[in-house]
Amino acid sequence: MKTIVIIGSCDTKYKEVSYMREIIENEGIGVLVIDISTGPNKSYGYNVSREDLALAHGTNWETLVPKTKGEKIAFMAEAAAAYVDKLYEENKMHGILSVGGLQNTVVATKAMQRLPIGFPKVMASTVASGKRYFESIVGGSDIVVIPSISDFTGINIVTRQIISNACACCIGMVKIAGNVLKKEDKLVVGVTLMGITNLGACSAIEELERHGIEAIGFHTTGMGGATMEQMACDSLIDGILDLTIHEITSYHFGGGFSYNERAEDRLKKASKCQTPMVVCLGGLDFVDFNKNEFPARMDERKYMMHNGNTAHIKILPDEAKEVADVVVERLNAIDYHIRLLIPTDGMRHNTQVGQELYYKEVDDILINNIKNNMKNKNVEIITVQGNLDTIEWGVKAARHMIDELRKSGRLS
Repeated sequence: MKTIVIIGSCDTKYKEVSYMREIIENEGIGVLVIDISTGPNKSYGYNVSREDLALAHGTNWETLVPKTKGEKIAFMAEAAAAYVDKLYEENKMHGILSVGGLQNTVVATKAMQRLPIGFPKVMASTVASGKRYFESIVGGSDIVVIPSISDFTGINIVTRQIISNACACCIGMVKIAGNVLKKEDKLVVGVTLMGITNLGACSAIEELERHGIEAIGFHTTGMGGATMEQMACDSLIDGILDLTIHEITSYHFGGGFSYNERAEDRLKKASKCQTPMVVCLGGLDFVDFNKNEFPARMDERKYMMHNGNTAHIKILPDEAKEVADVVVERLNAIDYHIRLLIPTDGMRHNTQVGQELYYKEVDDILINNIKNNMKNKNVEIITVQGNLDTIEWGVKAARHMIDELRKSGRLS
């Protein structure tokens, strides 16, 4: 029998947990409830008590009692994740589900994020609303997140339907799909893109596919690049055409639509795994901010509205030098052969003469500082004529990727 793991605070959410158990068992699927409660009240309806969970993680629950709520939640998150890891490794679970507020969401999704892509994971949460970043809930995972509409204070006309839908979602995946992502024999290349490099990237993807290579596009507005690099280290991707490294600029600025803390490792993680790589400068020349959160010095900046709320803002010359230094530092640390492609006429669309984000001085500073300060002989710098976001440029980038795969021995 297949089993769905429910993670829940069985003191305050035992009614919701009981209702979930009933729905799932009525569909002929087993249930294993892990209690993650931290309060003083009695818990009900669990299979794994918080005491057993703590003990499995090497700690007696009594030693946690005097700690703060925050400390207890942090411990339970680690303990639940480790317990779920073991269940998965032993093939004792086939889906994972939780509902609740911040505590349940933090603990449950930490465990869910450790599970592979494709494994059924569903979180119905009060946190899935308002001005919040999804990174804190899903990370780089494929968790299905359902806004709860109301708080979970028992079973009522709202929670009954939301819980039913969450259960149905998880049950459906467990019964019908739910296959963990696995690498097939075909070569796979990850390609990074945004709307501003979409034409070049899609042309590159078409060229790769024309040569029998499967291509996966990763949207670099926060998690895309980090997810791609992790998949390369997990041996799910054979090569990386990092056409759009815009997340590095956003990370350096410390904010914006594309900001994510995980960009700290961009160009680092996949290189540690010696993944064949072609790096381009797509999107390195701008940041994207909400109109209510513009950075300083806007009177000096060129920008254009991407939509009603978000602006694409060209970085300034002094910022271009700083961003170039970051790229150089990361590329100088790579200890195997890669290619760095430099466009001569813009790193995205709207950056050619007469267009909104044309600023030759910024582009020249980025390019010249990268070229002049690159001391790593493993990085082969290649100038490619034209604007990066064009069909011709994308095709040439793809051909360089194909050559790099051949050089690495992954393509004959």
